[in-house]
Amino acid sequence: MAEPMTETTLRAAPQTEAVEYARRLAARTMRTWALMEREELVTAIVAELVANAVRHAGTALELRLLRSPGRVRVEVRDRAAQMPRMTVPGPLDESHRGLFIVDRFATSWGADPVSGGKVVWAEVTI
Repeated sequence: MAEPMTETTLRAAPQTEAVEYARRLAARTMRTWALMEREELVTAIVAELVANAVRHAGTALELRLLRSPGRVRVEVRDRAAQMPRMTVPGPLDESHRGLFIVDRFATSWGADPVSGGKVVWAEVTI
């Protein structure tokens, strides 16, 4: 029997359409992995991290979804060196909610500098 798919990747230009492509890929992947009960959490995290990369980095980006025992990891790599900062939005703020949402939905998250940019990641327990 073949090993189940444990990783999927999307490379995208820094355009708003990348968010929808990434969201669709995440939803499809979670269904393929039979993890529908976590699909909404993972797709929300993916959408926020990709939107942040498009808005703040403005460089080509790469989304990776990795499944390992007990967790799904979302990674978004871009070519900007500036690390993300979470801000707590006010009740009327319509922006600056991305990492606040990720922080609420993910089991853990962070950002790591890598050669030529950074990787922002989040993990969801399954």
